[in-house]
Amino acid sequence: MRPLSIGLLATWFMLGCAGATAGGRADSGGGSTLSREQLQATNSDELYAAIAKLRPEWLSSRGPTSVTDPTPSSASVFMNGTLLGTAEYMREMRVIDVTEVRYWNAGQASARFGMGHPRGVIEITRK
Repeated sequence: MRPLSIGLLATWFMLGCAGATAGGRADSGGGSTLSREQLQATNSDELYAAIAKLRPEWLSSRGPTSVTDPTPSSASVFMNGTLLGTAEYMREMRVIDVTEVRYWNAGQASARFGMGHPRGVIEITRK
């Protein structure tokens, strides 16, 4: 009976740790959300520059996403639910006008915004 108890305890511990990690990310953003305060702390006027300082991986392109289309892609940018295009649009946005920026990976972006976002989505919420 004792080996069974130890096995159950180990399983319970591993599930508890996994749940705490996933729950912590969902609640706090886990690096997928930038607040107005974080953006303004960079002392950048331009949104693109602020994100480049805080989360450069959101802006990186990993090369072609298809054999038939060799052009590298970057994350799509949405603002208040409307598709703007690529990250280059953020070069024209001021940090002071933004309330929050959230990154959705490719799987999350497909579920939330539909197919066609192989590098994910950067969602901007403005005042």
